[in-house]
Amino acid sequence: MQPQVQSEHRVINGLSYLSVIFMPVGFPLLVLITAAFTQLAPDVTRSARHALILQLLPFICFIVLAFSIGGISLFTSVNGRFLAGSGLIIGAALVLLSVVLYLYNIYRAIRIFAA
Repeated sequence: MQPQVQSEHRVINGLSYLSVIFMPVGFPLLVLITAAFTQLAPDVTRSARHALILQLLPFICFIVLAFSIGGISLFTSVNGRFLAGSGLIIGAALVLLSVVLYLYNIYRAIRIFAA
């Protein structure tokens, strides 16, 4: 169940999610920094925090993937074909995750604007 969004905050809440198109991570971060120094409504802060997490998640997953595959190849004697194959499969899964999160951000923005 999604919390109720006040009508006067609908634009800024929707833009926090829609910013995945024009300014990923930047806009929700800007809203959170602004909320730290002003009295913004809790629903604005919650939407910005949620949008920021949704936009950072694919980036964090790709960083973890890169370090884990690099660490496996450096510190073990794993077959190169196995490493390349598993890296390809995990990379494809992370690309799929990124696309799903991108579409979910747009879906959330449309739901907020339509409410």
